[in-house]
Amino acid sequence: MDNLFTVKQVAFILKVHPLTIRRYIRDKKLSAVKIAGAVRIKNEDLLKFQKDYLTTSKHSSPISLHSVTKEFSLEDPFWKLEGIGASLSLPAED
Repeated sequence: MDNLFTVKQVAFILKVHPLTIRRYIRDKKLSAVKIAGAVRIKNEDLLKFQKDYLTTSKHSSPISLHSVTKEFSLEDPFWKLEGIGASLSLPAED
């Protein structure tokens, strides 16, 4: 008999939220069976999903950290926020 995993167990294995696993099942990306009203994922289906998932993620282009980050300036909208935390000020420069 195949090993059967719960949604929580698969979420723990894949390091994602259980709702993400349920979404994968709903979108037919991950096969699952219903046993006595409980959703279970077969070990072989999980291995197949991991194989497919890992091969598709390798093709995605990595994002450079330098292209995403930028330095704050006084013109940045962050400093123009109002409400809680609006009393924050720039640190004193030495």
